Amino acid sequence: MIAAWVPARAALTVAVGLVLADSSVVVLALPEIYRELDVSVSAVTWVLIAFNLVLALLAVPVALASGRAGAARMTVGGLILFAAASLLCGLASGIGLLLAARCAQAAGGAAAVCAALELLPRAAGSEARAARDWAAAGAIGAALGPGVGGLLTELVSWQSIFLVQVPIALAVATPLAPAALRDRPAAAVATGLRPHFAANGALALLSAALAAALFLLVLLLIEGWRLSPIAAAAAVTVLPIASLVATPLSRRAAAPPARAAAGAIAVAGGLAGLALLPEAAVAYTFGPQILIGAGLALTLAALIEAALAGRSAQAIHGGWTIASRSAGVVAGLVVLTPIFTADLAAERDDAEQAGTAALLDSQLPPSTKLELAARIADRIEEEGDKVPAVGPAFEPLPEDPEQRAATIDLRTTIEDEIDRAATHAFSRSFLVSALFALAALVPIALSRRGIQL
Repeated sequence: MIAAWVPARAALTVAVGLVLADSSVVVLALPEIYRELDVSVSAVTWVLIAFNLVLALLAVPVALASGRAGAARMTVGGLILFAAASLLCGLASGIGLLLAARCAQAAGGAAAVCAALELLPRAAGSEARAARDWAAAGAIGAALGPGVGGLLTELVSWQSIFLVQVPIALAVATPLAPAALRDRPAAAVATGLRPHFAANGALALLSAALAAALFLLVLLLIEGWRLSPIAAAAAVTVLPIASLVATPLSRRAAAPPARAAAGAIAVAGGLAGLALLPEAAVAYTFGPQILIGAGLALTLAALIEAALAGRSAQAIHGGWTIASRSAGVVAGLVVLTPIFTADLAAERDDAEQAGTAALLDSQLPPSTKLELAARIADRIEEEGDKVPAVGPAFEPLPEDPEQRAATIDLRTTIEDEIDRAATHAFSRSFLVSALFALAALVPIALSRRGIQL
């Protein structure tokens, strides 16, 4: 019996957290990936889109199949496929192979996460406790993913993000293997398959908004403000910390419908704050991140538990929540990517013009201006469609004290213009994301039964 497995509950919750962390763990590594694999920002977003798209498409079908195949077998098999695909991701040397491996990761992950919800009630002691464990594991995994990915990218490489998942997935599968060997297919489920449309619709819209909170903020920090992955990882830990702190407090808050609505408003407010940053300073992102993290704690658990509460075949309804969340992430990225890339190109052109004017107005000799202009142009061309890091174009600095000071002032002016342009380039996308979060209020309000937990 599963109840006899001492590590079963922990293994199942770790499996859920691991897979759902993978939907966001590569966010901080994306700049490194597109540089090493020589692809555009738009192309590298498919590292996120491919994973979430396959999750969205397969979550419900594999949940339906888990009863016929055996939930323990499906969980262990999914984890093994997830581990093998993670290894392939870590060894990929081109974007095509990486995307194919990400799709295989998502297929294994969908099987493991949905089947795990069928096993958790026996391991946790009740369906209500299982739903809370499953929701909390997914929320914590998704929140912690970017920070962990950033640390690994900086300290080791982006490939290490995938390689470290291999032993974790296999270790989680090990205590579940005996039950998988004894597993017997269950009777097919013919009733209770209708999802909670209001809760899942709100989940999809909030996930679209949260994709921006992670993806756009990371790109702003690393590409716009030129932070290292480890510095960006430290900066974005504010969001998961706020979420973790708010999680136990959220259950003492108002009734679930009000809690879900308040969380959506908090997420929208945080995203609007990111859209209105006064200048390129990391500290200005902390307040919005706290709002988004607290909103995440208030809303996600309430909506997921609502989608599962009192419903038979929990794996299937868990599949609906995974499908809704992943579809929301895909929709958010598909809608937002062309917006911020177009805005980034426009702001980049404005920054170049402002930089040219600053160069012409500087007190440097004409020959030095021409030399600097050529080096800056080379840097911009080398960076392609990315936000250029022009600092190296000013090296080596002149030996003459006056020229050296003038060169440093010019470099600061141009970098400030680039920072301003990069910050402004993300504003419209953050505002659109805030609208996604506010739109989640509609299905919450229209739910005939409310968000009953």
